[in-house]
Amino acid sequence: MDQKPMTIVSEIIPERLQELSDFLLPIGNDIKNNQSINFAEYSMLHYCCLIIIEDENPPQGSLKAQPVLVFEANIDGEPQAFLSALFRHNPDFMHKVYSCCRNYTADVPALLASLLSRDRGANAFYVGKPGQTRELIEYQRKLRQDIEIYINANRPALVELPPAQIKAKLIEHLTSINPDFNNRKPAEPGFFVKNGAKIFNVIKLTAGLLSIVLIAATLGWAEGFWRLLALAAVGFVIYVLVYLRWLESHDIQDERLHWESSTIAELQEIEDRQPQNHLSSIIYVKPGQFRLKLLALVLFFINVVARLVATQGNLSGIVTIHFARWLILPGKPDERARLLFFSNYDGSWENYLGEFIDHASDGLTAVWSNTESGTNRGFPNTQWLALIGGARDEQRFKAFARNSQRREMVWYSAYPDLSVKNISNNQKIHEGLFEDVDLSVWLKRL
Repeated sequence: MDQKPMTIVSEIIPERLQELSDFLLPIGNDIKNNQSINFAEYSMLHYCCLIIIEDENPPQGSLKAQPVLVFEANIDGEPQAFLSALFRHNPDFMHKVYSCCRNYTADVPALLASLLSRDRGANAFYVGKPGQTRELIEYQRKLRQDIEIYINANRPALVELPPAQIKAKLIEHLTSINPDFNNRKPAEPGFFVKNGAKIFNVIKLTAGLLSIVLIAATLGWAEGFWRLLALAAVGFVIYVLVYLRWLESHDIQDERLHWESSTIAELQEIEDRQPQNHLSSIIYVKPGQFRLKLLALVLFFINVVARLVATQGNLSGIVTIHFARWLILPGKPDERARLLFFSNYDGSWENYLGEFIDHASDGLTAVWSNTESGTNRGFPNTQWLALIGGARDEQRFKAFARNSQRREMVWYSAYPDLSVKNISNNQKIHEGLFEDVDLSVWLKRL
């Protein structure tokens, strides 16, 4: 089953903003024991977040946008099934939240349809372990625990056996305590997990060949209409690059490093309560359709990479991200578009940003060089979209990233004590019980 991004954006009635905040914040402060909603009951839910976004300091010349509530979730299956379950099991919560937003109706089918129409999904969506449903992740954790208990209780006898007999003993034990064991096989890899790398290589090869043909055509290989078309295409690319460089040369950057101390204190208050953390970043897209279209194009390519290549818990060398999404939130006339970024990750914020800078600075720069903070304390100076500068200026980038963060009202994780590496290891253990594998390597996973 595929994992899907749900991102419902609802405009808040300004007079109800404080009421909504006062309702949500206690839930977020006690996510396990609050009396309003128990997200753990929803077996299709991996993570979710509710965050209020206020347009506090819009860029000069832009109107102030109305406050919005963003309800983002990473789920197995379709958003409609998840929302329908919420209305069945927690109708009071849903009505309380959305009665504070515009276009509310007490009619559940109508409200459900309205919420689905406001689901913006994601421009780019990364899943650390595609196809691993929440139910399967929890089953594989229990499987490993059962194996560990058995090994600890029978270690003296097991160490005398060859690997094949140890595996046979484990399967015999697991079958005895779980009659359904043989029917609970690992998930089959999806089409893109199995074939994504091959498809991506074909895309790269095709793009390379087209580039060669295009250059050859401009140099005289083609004649007439086709040569004119090739010249026009090359001219357009040159125009885009020159115009981009002109825009970059006019970006104004304050030389002083600036940290929003109040924002940092608020964020640190809720971070590192458990092995996982959540990051919510909201930042303005630079003015003009060029930057907006360029950002959308960059996110399209990131989505292709996430879909085809980064399917094994590894996003360009970063192995700590469970789910991440990028979403362009368009503004109304005279309002600035904003880029929303949400990520669920392992470890501390400092290590997470460090991994991004070390392993994915090009991608970081290609995205966020098209954004600004609304002041001249923006993204580090960049040349040619991602080739020079940008996120490689580590301290300035970290300040930019930190200042763009906002505190969520509510954040839920279904398995807060499991890292991406834990989930991958448990998956390999499960697969090894049903497949022919190198037993010496497999046993080291236990």
